Amino acid sequence: MSLGPEPSTRPEEALGDAVDGVPYDAPVAAVWRGDLVESVHRGRCVVVDAQGEVKDSLGDPGAYVCLRSSAKPFQALPLVFSGAADAFGITDEELAVACASHSAEPRHLAAVRSILRKAGLSEEDLQNGAHPPRHALTAARLVRGGEEPRSIHGNCSGKHAGMLAVCVCAGWDPAGYRDPEGPLQRLVRRTVARVCGREPEAVGLAGDGCGVPVFALPLENLALAFARLAAGGADDFPEDLQEAICRVRDAMRAHPFVVAGTGRFDTKLMEATNLVAKSGAEGVFAAASPEGWGLALKISDGATRAVAPAALATLSQRGVRVPAEMEARKVTDLNGKVVGEISALL
Repeated sequence: MSLGPEPSTRPEEALGDAVDGVPYDAPVAAVWRGDLVESVHRGRCVVVDAQGEVKDSLGDPGAYVCLRSSAKPFQALPLVFSGAADAFGITDEELAVACASHSAEPRHLAAVRSILRKAGLSEEDLQNGAHPPRHALTAARLVRGGEEPRSIHGNCSGKHAGMLAVCVCAGWDPAGYRDPEGPLQRLVRRTVARVCGREPEAVGLAGDGCGVPVFALPLENLALAFARLAAGGADDFPEDLQEAICRVRDAMRAHPFVVAGTGRFDTKLMEATNLVAKSGAEGVFAAASPEGWGLALKISDGATRAVAPAALATLSQRGVRVPAEMEARKVTDLNGKVVGEISALL
């Protein structure tokens, strides 16, 4: 299998004048309007097995990317191996929402509230910030009711609820759960590093949109982490970590709606296949198969519209089939007439 032609080793050949810190990326998706290529999105992609062997790649798989919300399944692992999930009776659906970038639909909000209630906390303890629900009907209901979005409506509220539960179980001050130097975030960083096959010192840190640390790692290490997620861990992982990985994977697979929501790509992909998948902001996407491989994709300009065409084309090369309606990416005018399409270049 090939994901495309060999990339140039000289960024200036593709980008004009070289820019420090900008890795070479290759064309992965195009927007067609009529017979004209109107826009092109560049990116990089890599497939890795659970032993860390790169099976295929496009662009530079060793270049660092911010993992964004694609790291959520691994940020949720301490909720299980710390004992908090068992202590508070966290269900699989609640574990799935801790891995989610949810749309704030009623089922999502109920799961987040349940985690908080079981930990003896409330919505007021969430520090992830607020934005309108991603689900249009839910957002419209808020507006009609004269309500402002609250932290629980933020797509990361499940992750934050899970982190708060770990703090309560461990006896750590939940008010400081976002502190990069606090005990929780140091534990999360070590966990993400271990699953991704890197030392904690090699994990770059910045701030995510929801206020907790965001991790930066080579794209190939994100693919490795997802391969291990699908495989249930690695031979050298301790038993409690392997058990946590299996529980997170199984929760996501059992509740794909909770991981994203109505009409969302992650949900539809997991409903249609045997994959476990998680998207992140700025054009990051990762998925893995029980057959033993993980895929990670980064769209250079962060364009969400390029993720699905590029991801589905790459998955197709791995033998993954999806319903035809998932593959359609039509460009329409304001009257609903089809005037073009978004298609992969892989």
